Amino acid sequence: MRLPPPVRAAALAAVGGGRLQREFAWMSWAGTVWRLEGAAGVVYVKRAADLKAERERTLWLAGRLPVPEVLGLFHAFGDDWLLTRAVEGVPLHDRSLGWEPSRVARRLGEILRDIHAVEATGCPFGEAKKGNVLIHGDYCLPNVLVKDGRLSALIDMGGSGLGDPQVDLAAGVWTLQYNYGPGYAREFLDGYGWPPMSDKAIERLRRRYAR
Repeated sequence: MRLPPPVRAAALAAVGGGRLQREFAWMSWAGTVWRLEGAAGVVYVKRAADLKAERERTLWLAGRLPVPEVLGLFHAFGDDWLLTRAVEGVPLHDRSLGWEPSRVARRLGEILRDIHAVEATGCPFGEAKKGNVLIHGDYCLPNVLVKDGRLSALIDMGGSGLGDPQVDLAAGVWTLQYNYGPGYAREFLDGYGWPPMSDKAIERLRRRYAR
């Protein structure tokens, strides 16, 4: 990967030293991410067509939810490049945790309940109407990081803002089935505190997540 000069300069300023060690992190519909390590730290750079929404939302959420520190947004080679400082923790489904899927599902629900309870008065993203809460917008396991069992960071916040809580609930049901197969939605919904649902209703909810 060839880094645009402004991105490289900003990354070096953030991590110190004169060299960057690059490591491919992941690729998804949302963009491609690289991990950059220097003498005194680690940053991540995400490349996608348009990352302005993610930058703006991440900046607004700082202090309200644990999100990465935004170091800069650049445009080069026809794409946006978002530079953020590394955060602590591992994805909630990381094998290093040694958790059974049922425990992951319940914790995913508990964390989401706390996210939706965050005070979001004045949020400039989404629609402020009855029933709407502060949502993640893509509440999948890789985007929820934990340390010692507690939420340490949320990433990929480009879809966050005021919205229907079922947007995140649908993503949660979908991500659990994608990673573990069917059968864990009830633990997730119970952890959140959502009223009981039939199997058909759970499946309809899962299908609301479109990726």
